[in-house]
Amino acid sequence: MPFFKELYIFCHTFIGIKSPNTPMPLYEIISIIGFIVGTILHIVLSVLIGQRRHKKRSEFIFQFLVISVAMWHLGNTVYLFSSILFDKNLFPVNFIADAISYAGIGLMPSLLLHTAISFLYENGFTIRRSLQKLILIAIYFPVLPFSFVIKKFIRLEESYLVAHSQLVKPFIVWLIVALLISAYISKWLAKNAEEKEEQKFLMAIFWVLITIAVFIGFTVILEGRKIAYIGDYLVLVSMLSSIFPSIVFSYYVYRYNYMEFVLRRSIFYSFLTFVIICLYYFGIKQFSKFMEIKYAIHSKTLEAVFVINLVFWFPTIKEKSQKLFRKILFFRSSDTEYLLNELNHVISTDPLVNITALLENVVFSIKKATSIKTINLVLIKKNRIQIIGDKKNDVIALANLHNIIQFYSSGELVELNRYEVKDAAVISEMRLLEAIFIFPVFVKRRLKGILCMGRAKRGMPIASDNLDQLMIIANEIGSALEKSKIIEEKLFLERKMLENEKLSSLGRLSTSVAHEVKNPLSSIKAIVQAMCEDLEKEHPLQKDLDIIVGEIDRLNKVVNQLLLYAKPSGNMQEHVKIKEVIDSTLVVLNHEARQNNIAILCNISEALPLIYADKAALKEVFFNLIHNAIQATPPNGKISIDADLIPTKHFIQIKVTDTGHGIPQDSLQKIFDPFFTTKQTGTGLGLSVVKKKLEDMHATIHVESNGDGTTFVIDVPFEQMQPQAGIGEDK
Repeated sequence: MPFFKELYIFCHTFIGIKSPNTPMPLYEIISIIGFIVGTILHIVLSVLIGQRRHKKRSEFIFQFLVISVAMWHLGNTVYLFSSILFDKNLFPVNFIADAISYAGIGLMPSLLLHTAISFLYENGFTIRRSLQKLILIAIYFPVLPFSFVIKKFIRLEESYLVAHSQLVKPFIVWLIVALLISAYISKWLAKNAEEKEEQKFLMAIFWVLITIAVFIGFTVILEGRKIAYIGDYLVLVSMLSSIFPSIVFSYYVYRYNYMEFVLRRSIFYSFLTFVIICLYYFGIKQFSKFMEIKYAIHSKTLEAVFVINLVFWFPTIKEKSQKLFRKILFFRSSDTEYLLNELNHVISTDPLVNITALLENVVFSIKKATSIKTINLVLIKKNRIQIIGDKKNDVIALANLHNIIQFYSSGELVELNRYEVKDAAVISEMRLLEAIFIFPVFVKRRLKGILCMGRAKRGMPIASDNLDQLMIIANEIGSALEKSKIIEEKLFLERKMLENEKLSSLGRLSTSVAHEVKNPLSSIKAIVQAMCEDLEKEHPLQKDLDIIVGEIDRLNKVVNQLLLYAKPSGNMQEHVKIKEVIDSTLVVLNHEARQNNIAILCNISEALPLIYADKAALKEVFFNLIHNAIQATPPNGKISIDADLIPTKHFIQIKVTDTGHGIPQDSLQKIFDPFFTTKQTGTGLGLSVVKKKLEDMHATIHVESNGDGTTFVIDVPFEQMQPQAGIGEDK
């Protein structure tokens, strides 16, 4: 029932039309700036809501509410501007402006209540559907008389509106009731809200709506508008009061991206620039006219002085304003922007000595900067994936991300937004990673990884400016991976060259030793064996000769191991089962273990995947380790052999543990060095050969030891399905 015409006419009467040479009064300046600000603000908000996809029902109603408020401010803006520009009332312009204003203010109470109740329903408040329909009818019933009034107005029956001017107060009562009910709904929602920022926002709306209701009631119902000097301003504030809830909403949008709305900061600064222009025109210019009329000061000169001072102080004002805005509105986004820029610099300047540590730091830093709950960097290897982040311990195979990888197969540099993706398979894979946004990591237009961003801790989305920064960081990660690969290849080649030089020198030495030592040893052994045959079996020298033969055999063994270590490894790799290799090795060593009363416990599952390795070399590796364990374990001890699948790292881990006295800590670092041994009769080449053969299979070995025994840990990669061409590794 917008019988608001009487108040509306009164408001426009107090504004009036002034002479071009008469400066605008303060309330006129405030009114035009206020309505301009309200118009721009609500148009921006309505466009922002309209751009959102997957809107809820409450958001659709909220959009209509914002549009109705925008119509109220737009109609008043058009009326005031036409009066200023043409120095008179233009009937066609004012007619359209009045119609827009009437429609906006008339629908505003009903839309406000409908919006509040819709949010109430969506937050768990339930009533019968029939009762919901009755409430909806009651909310929009007052609009029906308003429609009749608008019809009369369009037919230019002005007398009809004047005749019903006594119904302004009932409309104001309806508006106040709508404000109070909406306020208490906001308070109820605040009590049930989980997020602290949402609670603050809803309570702020509660107090704003209560204040507006009290203020309008005092101004209109209690005749506060008739108070001398301040009555006009009370009416003006009442007319502009609808802007205050929107300012609160905009504040939370800017500061926290509330309700997943995102506004670029440039829009806000453009808006402020427009306000400053209005302040210049309606402030400085009007003040100069006032000074010219009142004190005969030349207005142009005074205006020029103000402009010069404004230009002079502009850098200081700009700096102070930016600090203030950063502190009040943009502290979170500014800090995020600063931290992401710093992270980008760290990635680009890192020496890339340890790429894994760098990427772990990147994930941690992004999480700290953006307050995201789950962040994962998924690196795509040849036939597997490596996850750095919150889901590093989850079992996720390369095949589980097939559709996401296929999406980026064209090399398109674009982020994936789960709320905008239409492919159900891609959405399912993003949910598996708990990702809302995915940024591709390309190396030479080949997908090498994806940066997955989940939900923020406060439920707020990532700001659009930060999305651009995260895409840049993903590109920097790709560059770092490419540089790291080049560095790794260079270091590998350098190590290989050094190793080849050592092996070449050792090979030459071994050949020389074999020639210079084995031949004389063979001759000595033949002579000793001939002497043994010539002597009687009971001769006292037989025992000494047997010792000589044993020592000759030991020297031959040392020389053979030296030749074996220096010999280049062959390439006889095949698909092998770990359990079969270890079982065949234990067949040979079980007898020696039983003789020393040592129990060997083998806990290896048949279900372990195949590995691709040299079966003979693998047997030699386990023979060396188990045989060493038997020699190190005292009688009545035990040896444990365990194998476990580590799917997150895509290898099988084998442990050989004994219950011996352990290895001294100062010897652990040297245990795999050639010719290093703690045995009196050892050659020091056994574990060196073990390590070398495992490295040829792309496996690793390390030792753990304490006073209760020693454990050798071997990590052997297992076989997976081959990847598709063009993904992960080059063809």
